[in-house]
Amino acid sequence: MKPRAVRTRYVFIILSAAVLLVAGAVVSRLWAVAGPAAPDATAAHAGHGAPLSQADKQAILSQVGIRGSEFKAECRGSHIAGDDPIVKFGQFGASHIHQFIGNTSTNAGSTQDSLRAGATNCSPSADKTPYWVPALYKNGVLVPPETVVIYYQGITDGARAVAYPQGLKMVAGKALAATPADNPAARWNCVPGGASSQDFMDCPGGTKLQTYLNFPTCWDGKNLDSADHISHMAYAHDGIPCPADHPVPVPRVQYLITYPVNGTGLTLGGTRNGVNVTTAPGWTFHGDFWNVWDQAELQRRVKTCINGGFICGTDGCPIGDPPCVAPTSPTPTPSGSTPPGNGRDGFGTIQAESFDSQNGLTVQTTTDAGGGQNLTTVNNGNWALYKGVTFGASTARQFSARVASGAPGGVSGLVEVRLDGVNAAPIGNFAIANTGGWQTWRTVPANITGVTGTHDVYLTFTSGQPADFVNVNWFTFGP
Repeated sequence: MKPRAVRTRYVFIILSAAVLLVAGAVVSRLWAVAGPAAPDATAAHAGHGAPLSQADKQAILSQVGIRGSEFKAECRGSHIAGDDPIVKFGQFGASHIHQFIGNTSTNAGSTQDSLRAGATNCSPSADKTPYWVPALYKNGVLVPPETVVIYYQGITDGARAVAYPQGLKMVAGKALAATPADNPAARWNCVPGGASSQDFMDCPGGTKLQTYLNFPTCWDGKNLDSADHISHMAYAHDGIPCPADHPVPVPRVQYLITYPVNGTGLTLGGTRNGVNVTTAPGWTFHGDFWNVWDQAELQRRVKTCINGGFICGTDGCPIGDPPCVAPTSPTPTPSGSTPPGNGRDGFGTIQAESFDSQNGLTVQTTTDAGGGQNLTTVNNGNWALYKGVTFGASTARQFSARVASGAPGGVSGLVEVRLDGVNAAPIGNFAIANTGGWQTWRTVPANITGVTGTHDVYLTFTSGQPADFVNVNWFTFGP
């Protein structure tokens, strides 16, 4: 039998609105006493979360626990950066710290073309969509996600729902929420566990923290984006089709993220009083979505799963008795394991330790997000070679690298990019000095001379002092 959609998925997340509102009021008072002042509505990142009407809040709450027909993508965290290519396009480092998921090339300068050319760690690999949320911290230490499932659910007029058009962008949640009640689209729970909350849960030992984020299900049918990145979308009210000004039903995107952490001391990257911080409360959780699916495959899944009323897996076929044949596609290269050799994606993340040859360098285990290794003992005259980096017809004009430095005062140097020869003229560089420690990481961008085609890329290191001056975890190129 082909399983039909059911309306309940998670018994443990069904809450009454009254409980949520009371909890929100209590946590809000605690924040007012113990935390920073209330957020400034004009602060940086105000583009995340337009004011919601009471009807919208109730509509979102009424959809908690509803399943509907669906298909899904299973992804992983790829990297963190102070970038937001929707809200702060082209402004590298201007946002608070986000955890990027799926498309490994995402940065502040990402475009539809660069993302299509980028790599993904999602299954299926037809999904090159970049997903991002604020980074999670426990006692000030970054906690990368353990698993990420992106659900596409037919909860609003599933029989008529259409696929998102290429390039559609939207945000959900509220980065500047003043109380939990301001942000009903996001919630937290423990697994295993029975309750949920719009603030962090104090999960007991042996459990893990999990978060859900629900996006709107109605589109205006015209705009791929809007000034506040949400007005072109709307939440359908319970039992009512999409409103006249947003008449097109689309699948609900739902993020389900599990973190390998429990207990207290939890915070998010966020914005408080116009300053980017890593101490934002759980009720400010939010996320961004930018459709970069293979459009034909997305449309097939919407027709088969959402319109057809079935629960589908990552292959886009109904579970149990699949009536379709999922297209085959190459397995994506996992983030953090870029192999040596030709065929590297210039717009994807290239792990620095994946060199084909080098001079004077060693590698070590890194504590940066995602783990793995980084280049170390880097000083004047060292270099690393990465063969066969492919840019294609898209012109790369930006270079970004994840670097850290514990160099003593007065010691600094240049990280340079050269093409096809270690003695070729650099096409770009940036200077680096002490960042606060050899494992205190930051992403540093630089402009480069426009590059297309396929090249052997050299990272070279130049300094006026005979001392180590930088560690390198990964690098990437952008338009």
